[in-house]
Amino acid sequence: MSAPPVSQRLVGSKAGQVPWAREALIVLRETASRYGATVTYADLAEAVQHRSGIRTHAQQRTWLAPVLKLVATACQGRGLPPLIALAVNAQDGKVGAAYDAVLQVAGEAPFATKSERERHASEARLACYKAFCESVPEDARPTTAPPRPSAAPRSAARKPQPVEVRAAVCPSCFIEMPLVGGGCPNCD
Repeated sequence: MSAPPVSQRLVGSKAGQVPWAREALIVLRETASRYGATVTYADLAEAVQHRSGIRTHAQQRTWLAPVLKLVATACQGRGLPPLIALAVNAQDGKVGAAYDAVLQVAGEAPFATKSERERHASEARLACYKAFCESVPEDARPTTAPPRPSAAPRSAARKPQPVEVRAAVCPSCFIEMPLVGGGCPNCD
């Protein structure tokens, strides 16, 4: 696991993609270790920002799909099942268009229909559970309607670290000025 963040840093949505993808791999592997578990896109987005210590004000829909594509690429390169099959919409428990990255990184033709995408994802979810979960039933079969999404694992979430608040430095004498109140006590 990655070290806990020292402080939260705010970046543009592209600058955080690689660290978020690293954290997403961890969160999705943890999710796969619990048979039948999934994680919503919103919970995954929050978990990767919190765990990496890197946040963005950009809306999730603008940056999460490229992060999931990086995860799909990593899974493909490492011979892992596509872990992004475990990330689902909160409303219906199904994968979204971001799942198309699985076929894209494999160099295959895109899904013809949403139902074809969901069928593929349900098979991939089962492959993920078989790869990372110790308690998969022998008769387990892919399901087209996954179980209700569960939140990111609470035990894996890291506690926010305190952020040190520093006051401004006087431009004349270079000592730290009081947080509250006027100017420099040395120069004024």
